[in-house]
Amino acid sequence: HSNQSSVTCMPGHEALKGTEVEAIKKFKKALGLDDVDAANMHMAIGRRLYRERLDAFQKLIFVSNLVFGDASDFILPWKHLFGITDYQIDIAMRENAKILYALELKSIGRGLDIGTLIEVRRVQLAYKLFDEVAADMFKEHAKKLVQENISSALSILKSNTSAGNIPTEVISEVNSILAFNKLLTVLSKFPQGDRFARGLGPISLAGDFDHDKMVGDLKILYAAYTTEVLSDGRLDDEKLGPLNELRNIFGLGKREAEAIIEGVMSDVKSQVPA
Repeated sequence: HSNQSSVTCMPGHEALKGTEVEAIKKFKKALGLDDVDAANMHMAIGRRLYRERLDAFQKLIFVSNLVFGDASDFILPWKHLFGITDYQIDIAMRENAKILYALELKSIGRGLDIGTLIEVRRVQLAYKLFDEVAADMFKEHAKKLVQENISSALSILKSNTSAGNIPTEVISEVNSILAFNKLLTVLSKFPQGDRFARGLGPISLAGDFDHDKMVGDLKILYAAYTTEVLSDGRLDDEKLGPLNELRNIFGLGKREAEAIIEGVMSDVKSQVPA
């Protein structure tokens, strides 16, 4: 019977939730099993899963290696019993860690509180996910949040038929992007930043595979924001700051942005009565 209960904590057909490792450790302790006996159970389950389903077998490798930690190399003979390679074990570890880390990243919104950033880093280390993979995933997540703001702003802008005024919702979406980017930048320079999730720093959509397709829309949004910022017809350093930051986030060229700013300035001037 005890063997059966251990199987219930084991990953099988359902998706990993991230609670498996702790559940199995507790269960092993409750049964008073030593590592070797417990590892033998994992191997018995492995024999069944290896024949049935590769993804479930990979989950088992991942969870088992985390349960037994440094002892895994000695008491979990994956290579010897199943004839698999180090490379296959690495893939099982990395891909499952990425799945769980992606779930963890969902807890990160545009507010970026420090407690969450520390917790996400703890989880990354617990899943033994490499820093560079974690950083790439974090950056993608941050970009996705920015892209949500952009889509929302563009749909408001495109459905707004009244000439002249830029809807305030459009400006607040762009301000949200700028505030988020500022926070990412400030936190990346924080003194205790090594305790935070990897991948903090300013966002740029330049170099994304679909950037070329988006550029037209990004220019429209940039022009709308510029129109709002320069509505009084004066361009100074205080206004150039956010305009430059937005240009970098959108991945627009310096000349492209300058041309938009000049276009907006001449429009504004032509509307201002002499």
